[in-house]
Amino acid sequence: MSQLNLTTGNCLADNGSIGTNTAGYGVTIKEGTNAKMGTAVLNSTTAVTVATTAVTATSRIMLTTQSPSGTALGTPYVSGRTAGTSFSIKSTGTSDTSTVAWVIFDPS
Repeated sequence: MSQLNLTTGNCLADNGSIGTNTAGYGVTIKEGTNAKMGTAVLNSTTAVTVATTAVTATSRIMLTTQSPSGTALGTPYVSGRTAGTSFSIKSTGTSDTSTVAWVIFDPS
């Protein structure tokens, strides 16, 4: 487990929970290669593969539409995964070309 370093008085750590006591502060997550957060653009026909070694067999992958696009929008969902390699996103909409944000959380 990595060490948690608190560098300002705006952060709280207590009994395994972390937080902030100042409005406007929050969680930031680095995006990029093999990240735990990013975006993907749906292609309206096949699943879109997101390559990241951060995904596990038990990861919780949260999806939210950022920029709706297409003539038949739907709900994005995780359609498959390969632990340590990638996961796939599809939509219930047949012509959905929306930009979808994703973030990976892992159970302890």
